[in-house]
Amino acid sequence: MTVRTFAIALLILGALLPIIGWWASSPVAFVGPALLLLGALLLWTRGQHGR
Repeated sequence: MTVRTFAIALLILGALLPIIGWWASSPVAFVGPALLLLGALLLWTRGQHGR
C-alpha cells in the first residue's frame, strides 16, 4: 500500500464515518473530520515532497 492509496482510504473512511455515526447515534462521527484532515494533509505533503 502506497502513501497515496492510504491517504485516499483515509479520505473515504473520513467521509463515511460521520454518516455512519449520525445513523447509529455513535460518537464515531467525530473521528471522520480528523481522518479527512489527515488524508488531505498526507496528499498535500506527498504532492509537495513526493517523487
